[in-house]
Amino acid sequence: MNPLENLFNPAVIQEYLTYHPEYAWIAVFSFAFFESMVISGSIVPSIVLFSVCVFLFDQGILSLIYIAPIAILGAHLGDVGGFLVGKYFGTKVLEFNFFQNRKSLIDKATIAADRFGPLAVVMGRFMPAIRPIMPFFLGVTRLQTSRFYIADIVACSCWGLALVLMLLGVQEIGFINTIIIALIVVLSFFYISNKVTKK
Repeated sequence: MNPLENLFNPAVIQEYLTYHPEYAWIAVFSFAFFESMVISGSIVPSIVLFSVCVFLFDQGILSLIYIAPIAILGAHLGDVGGFLVGKYFGTKVLEFNFFQNRKSLIDKATIAADRFGPLAVVMGRFMPAIRPIMPFFLGVTRLQTSRFYIADIVACSCWGLALVLMLLGVQEIGFINTIIIALIVVLSFFYISNKVTKK
């Protein structure tokens, strides 16, 4: 297993945090940030953050009153970072191979960004496939920064509440059942949003 795979391997992360619980909050913040930031969000799987949060909560290393705000802050800063990259460097960044190789996904994100404006960041936050690129495209559309910022606070707060409910769900009905329910909800949300954004 190469070092990059180790970095995103939940078992390796959990073992490390077992012996170094003082870094738990940094892990939550970092994974929330990088899974939300443009480009890095396609490398850092969403399930890594969730599995880390489940582990920390289950082991009593961090309580929900710490996990949720730290995750929300990391996600929000990642979104803001992506938005600013889009706003000031969007044209150049769009020339990267990363975007050239994801034309279908990019088209959907662009349609949603153009059609729904700030609301698109709320939609994107609950769709892992376009979560890290939606703020970027809202930046490309030159959306007013203050409008994005307010919309993203709402989006990240709702996402944080969903994270809390999922962590409580794992405690009550188990990890697999919670993931299945979450997948059904996300896929339903994605399907409806996809229908709505079609011209």
